[in-house]
Amino acid sequence: MAGNGPLTRPPGAPERFHESAVLLMLGAAWCALAGSGFLSDKPQDLLFLASAGGALLWRAMVVAGLVPAPASTEWANAATLAYLLYYPADTLWVSRDFLRATLHLVFFVFVIKILVARTARDFLLLKLVAFLALLAASIVSASLTYLVFLCVFLAAAIAALASEEILRSQAGRRTVAAGAARLPVRLARLTAVSSLAVLGLTAALFFFLPRTARAAFEHLLKPSARSAGFAPEVLLGQVGEIRQQTATVFHARFLDPRAPALKWRATALGEFDGWRWYSSQTREGRALRPVEGLVKLLDDDQLRLPGRRFTYEVLLHNTNSDWLFLAGKPEYLRVSTPVVLESAATGYRVPLAAGEGFRYVVHATLPEASSPAPLPPGERNFYLRLPVVDSRVLDLARQITAGARSDAERAARIESWLLGNFRYSLQALDREVDDPLAYFLLEGRQGHCEYFASAMAVMLRAVWVPARVAVGYREGSYNSLTGWHVVRASDAHAWVEAWIDGRGWTEYDPTPPDPEQSAASLWDRISVWSDALGVFWQEWVLGYDLDRQLSLAMHMDRSRRRVAWMRWPDWLRKLRTPGGAGGAPWPMAGILILAGAALAAYRYRRALLRQWRVLRGSRNLRRGVATPHDAAVIYEKMLARLRALGFEKPPWMTPAEFAACLPEGEAGSAVSGFTSCYHAFRFGADRGAALELASWMDRIERLPARRGRHAGRP
Repeated sequence: MAGNGPLTRPPGAPERFHESAVLLMLGAAWCALAGSGFLSDKPQDLLFLASAGGALLWRAMVVAGLVPAPASTEWANAATLAYLLYYPADTLWVSRDFLRATLHLVFFVFVIKILVARTARDFLLLKLVAFLALLAASIVSASLTYLVFLCVFLAAAIAALASEEILRSQAGRRTVAAGAARLPVRLARLTAVSSLAVLGLTAALFFFLPRTARAAFEHLLKPSARSAGFAPEVLLGQVGEIRQQTATVFHARFLDPRAPALKWRATALGEFDGWRWYSSQTREGRALRPVEGLVKLLDDDQLRLPGRRFTYEVLLHNTNSDWLFLAGKPEYLRVSTPVVLESAATGYRVPLAAGEGFRYVVHATLPEASSPAPLPPGERNFYLRLPVVDSRVLDLARQITAGARSDAERAARIESWLLGNFRYSLQALDREVDDPLAYFLLEGRQGHCEYFASAMAVMLRAVWVPARVAVGYREGSYNSLTGWHVVRASDAHAWVEAWIDGRGWTEYDPTPPDPEQSAASLWDRISVWSDALGVFWQEWVLGYDLDRQLSLAMHMDRSRRRVAWMRWPDWLRKLRTPGGAGGAPWPMAGILILAGAALAAYRYRRALLRQWRVLRGSRNLRRGVATPHDAAVIYEKMLARLRALGFEKPPWMTPAEFAACLPEGEAGSAVSGFTSCYHAFRFGADRGAALELASWMDRIERLPARRGRHAGRP
């Protein structure tokens, strides 16, 4: 026989697995940064992002053997030295942002080390770079996709660390187990199990350890880095551009499920220059300071007015505006900021609040008809001012309202005329015009909401009715999975508020419905689930604090009480209640019995598992669905029965030899028949022999107890 030489593993298998795991770590970190949207608004950011992605793809092709690795890496030192000189310039003059310049540096090291990594030290640095990139993504990202990439990064990190330890232990050795060819498969299984265990433990700890602060470097982000929202001015055509976006702006949840359909108002704009609506008074008004987080917005006389009261909660997402979006007439506001500013147009701003994940609660009312005080002359004149307007627009307004006997009738006529004679469209103007409002009313006769609102407000002022343009959002869509209303950028809207004597500021909406609005599609139904996951991420991850922790604990306690002992069987309630003869401590006794049963099951787990396999094999055999593995289990059962009868099979005997050495008689013939069927079924796949095997097993189990000498003994 040949000598036993050293067993060698396939060259490079653990190394390739380790390198692939490190690349997966880098890929997860890169995807987390790319998905944050932080590096997508400047060409320089996109260049660094694309370079890192290209380097990752190239190195993956090298690992797969599709392209060769570079022969020389001397250029890397010169490139690193040059970038160290560029980094201060990037911070001070190019990016003008420390966080962004630091991300550029991380990406540069990312690319260089991917291209030149050879040694264990290089791969250690790559792991560190991947961790730093993922940490940077946690600062700039509030998306649910970050959780997905974090899970991928965790699994890849466990695989990389495990394979690195194997490589370190094998350093300088040439002998490994013969199964080294399957090492990547076994490491992948170990990685999956370890990752699931770590994630499960982390998730359990997370809900008991509240988040008490936001990311440490969140203040480094500039407002421009966040998604755009409303500004306190509206250019003709701007809202239409926003409506073509689908990003979620905020979520709202009403405590009353029968809440009315209301618009979400930010503010009202009273000044118009022919192209834009704006308000130079937005920073005027009261500065309201919360008392224990609650702001009283109305005086006592207004709070006594009759009306329908309701409460809702708003969670802001993608907006860099400091305006609050409110439905109904707000009475009380609960916020976590030190000051709330009220504008002259009864809008509210929170200048010191974070734009992402800011939450506030509003107690509002739908007031019934009342008789407010007349509009002061100075304010009335302010809301009647007009720039130079095409005379045809003024004539049109007078023509539409001719014969009207009140301001309310004039406003209703203009609203009805716009609704009935114009068409809604998001298309931009096909050419530049000097007067977009006149073009809309006299030639184009189609547009989106701010054209309709602007036209009505201007025509109302032309007939001496004070008017202004309100901006905000439509109601949004209701997600039945979460109970939240989802308001997206596509819900952006503008409408009109006209002053009607005896009624005050009255809302009018002259914008007709969108004829191209389609029914709910499959993608819309999928987005409902996606939005539900996003709400969970915002509410229970990004916004998880001590209040959320207490709320979760109270919810769990109520659930426990609902499934308490009163719904359990009588004998279990008695077991829980101390009593009985001598006042035996039944709860403790029950716990001890259960603990003892659990310990016994663990102690004899192998025997219990073997018995379960025998029972399952016997059942499969009788049902005709047995497998060769079941035949082997039944053979072990037969040997156990013969052992009880005094016949024991030596380990060195084959089944046929054991059957042949048994004494003639009922036992010998039964074992011979069983062995013949056993061979035919296990090695010949004879289904008929399987049924006969069950019959022979029944005969062996009915053999009378006896004592005889063991097979194989003299």
